[in-house]
Amino acid sequence: MTTIYTVCTGQGYKYGAFALINSIRAMGCANPIVVGTDVHLQELDAVDGVSQFIFDTDWNGTNLKAYTILKQPSDRFIYFDADIILTSKTFIPEIEKLLDEDKLIVPIDGIVSENEIRRSYWKEIYPGNTDKIEHSWYYNAGFFAGTLKQHKQLLMDWMELNQKYLNLKAFLFENERLPMADQDTLNAILQTLPINAMVTIQIPDWRIFTTDYSPFFHIGNFRPHAFLHCTDKDKSWKVKKIPARAPHAYDDLWYYYSRKNTQPVNFNPEISWWVKQWFERTIISRIIIKLKKILN
Repeated sequence: MTTIYTVCTGQGYKYGAFALINSIRAMGCANPIVVGTDVHLQELDAVDGVSQFIFDTDWNGTNLKAYTILKQPSDRFIYFDADIILTSKTFIPEIEKLLDEDKLIVPIDGIVSENEIRRSYWKEIYPGNTDKIEHSWYYNAGFFAGTLKQHKQLLMDWMELNQKYLNLKAFLFENERLPMADQDTLNAILQTLPINAMVTIQIPDWRIFTTDYSPFFHIGNFRPHAFLHCTDKDKSWKVKKIPARAPHAYDDLWYYYSRKNTQPVNFNPEISWWVKQWFERTIISRIIIKLKKILN
């Protein structure tokens, strides 16, 4: 069976990972789950099918994806960022069918032209076969899936690039020429792969909350989405006062899996009375949102 991986370190990301796990089980997926973490998580001790891998490094969690899989290997792997919630019962079974063909599965984040300036640096750090680029996409590193037989070297190359070119303790936008950190190094590698070795997922089959839908990505196969990814820096578990906006779809589902469907991980993040009103979209929270928008 395919192993599912996630990584959570610092900044309350464990609360995202717990909601992710609850969503995976709610969608009927019994796959084993490995959680990479910098501290032991007591909330997972009695959870069947979930194991913890405690890091022996002080790298930033965003740079530990390939590291986690290589240290806790599985013949077939699916990785989700801890700020993702699964929303489709058919998604993981569909991914597992593609893994039978040894495909690498990644989500498309945007369009990058074949002569775009960042490609020159990608070629410099990972030459590969970049004279014949077959695809003009930028891929998101928050989800990926593959097989160890076919993609172990890719994971090793990815980790090597991170070690060589990134400040591994830094977060996003703290590496000047690779602002998206491990996502940029992954793209440097993926641009060299034959297009027929990959299968991609594009918006709206996965949804993010930092940008509006691209007009090029409006027709999806999963209804309404396969998973939601809260790429916004204002994570649901970090909300301490009512924002000047209504909750978005990830906020709604995170609250649902942290307060109402708390199986198999029963966790209780601290939420003030006021923020609870916001999550539940009460009249008082809607009034406060309108006033904040007017004042801003």
